[in-house]
Amino acid sequence: MPRTKKIDRTKIFNIAKFIWAVIIFYLWFKLFVPSTIKEDYISENMYEWMEVSVADELDENFKDELWKHDAPSDMPEYFENDEDEYVNLFQNICSTNSSFCSKLLFNGYYSSKDKYMYLASAVYILRFIENNIQIGLPIDDALNTIIINDSSNTRRWYATWDTVTLNLWTVSSYAEFMELVSHELWHIVDLWVVRWYALQKDFNYTEFWQTVFSQDDPSLSYYAISWDSENIRKADATVSDFCSSYAMSDPFEDFAECHNLYLNHNSIFKVRAQQNAAMRQKYNFFANLYGWKYLFNAKSDILTYGNMPNNRPWDTTKM
Repeated sequence: MPRTKKIDRTKIFNIAKFIWAVIIFYLWFKLFVPSTIKEDYISENMYEWMEVSVADELDENFKDELWKHDAPSDMPEYFENDEDEYVNLFQNICSTNSSFCSKLLFNGYYSSKDKYMYLASAVYILRFIENNIQIGLPIDDALNTIIINDSSNTRRWYATWDTVTLNLWTVSSYAEFMELVSHELWHIVDLWVVRWYALQKDFNYTEFWQTVFSQDDPSLSYYAISWDSENIRKADATVSDFCSSYAMSDPFEDFAECHNLYLNHNSIFKVRAQQNAAMRQKYNFFANLYGWKYLFNAKSDILTYGNMPNNRPWDTTKM
């Protein structure tokens, strides 16, 4: 009779462990590693016909109040919601955006209207990023807290690894607050949302003096438009290559200022992009990143800044 072959249980166990490890790696990769770039983020073309404003999706109460607050002083007075109504509006937003709502921390005293407007502004920007960004990790995972302070004589804004702090003592309107959020959130998006995972690191740019950028990080292609390194602008870079004077401070402020310009002052950014190759590349980076969607045209900016390429605001959040 033929001899029965003995089963090697150890070999079978090792094969099973290997298969299980492959399955775990595949699931991790699909869940936590962003998809590859499918677009040329630094394109020379401008597909204007594809651009769409999503501002009409704003809550009507928020749109009305935002406009009334910043309306000229000679405009007629409008009905103001009472305190209870703003409390209800605040709660309504939190009921459908509980995760984002939990990230806002108010330090100091605020009227019900102020709390509602600040919350609505922040949540709207967060939802725009979450719903329209084409690559990367969820903004909800990257952001820990937005701190809103009423303290004075401190820095107007700043961002850390996962926290945005906004000090309101120099903020003159709800619209300006919304743009501050747009600017500061980009620092977190830049570092934690739009990121890649190559083992090789880039040493020209750091975050808080630590080497964190992988060599295939999409942000590096944006920095390279106007910068040779974190502290050195390109030798041929001019004022007209930047979205604001403040954007010339470093590549990270360059990124954040143009992010705000793209979202909230799209028309003037587009004019600048048609006049200047560097601005065209920067515009197209954000347009591709957000699927050619933005928030506001702000066509009045064209009247203010006209067609003079070197006419730049110091700070896009105060336009």
